[in-house]
Amino acid sequence: MVAIVSLGACSGGRTVTVPQPGDIVPPTFHTVPTDLARSPQLTALVARDTAGLDPTDQRADAMLLTAALDALRASDDAPTELSRLAVYGDYAYVSYEQGGVNGRSVNGTYRDDGEGLRLSEPVFSDDPTFPLASVDPSVPVAVAAAVEARVPNAVVSTIDLEPGRSYGFGLVWNIGVTDARGTLASVFVDLDGAIVAVDQS
Repeated sequence: MVAIVSLGACSGGRTVTVPQPGDIVPPTFHTVPTDLARSPQLTALVARDTAGLDPTDQRADAMLLTAALDALRASDDAPTELSRLAVYGDYAYVSYEQGGVNGRSVNGTYRDDGEGLRLSEPVFSDDPTFPLASVDPSVPVAVAAAVEARVPNAVVSTIDLEPGRSYGFGLVWNIGVTDARGTLASVFVDLDGAIVAVDQS
């Protein structure tokens, strides 16, 4: 169905046909693919010739994120906001405001070695925070697997979620990729798993 509108002017009138609101098809949006390795943005990630050599950097154990967050939630000072969440090799790193007090920052590390979460004494920091509830630790696990499937001679060596390392993309995961030649790329990933950008060295 269409609406017919007559427009009048001194020199005469004309008829304009306007569709009804129900006749307009809303735009569609790309969804995050089930297999993140098929994300079109990852076509920008190209393997380099490394003469058959393996990466020298340690693979970041993305599975530590879930355990680290569980330990943090079970701590005496369980935060609702974080300022940083990261994984380097075999440990996870967290930073948050102690007791929700702005400027009173606590850092912690989590290793799967039986000792669990170790927290520092508070120090001053005015880093911005983000809600812990917004973090889905399964996202970087899936992205790391997708990246390594695309570039078999590289590893995901760092996984970082921090406003200061999001480089204007909003709050995104910053996934560092290295091969035997060194840093290969940074992959920026939205909190829902959508790949925002690939910055290859």
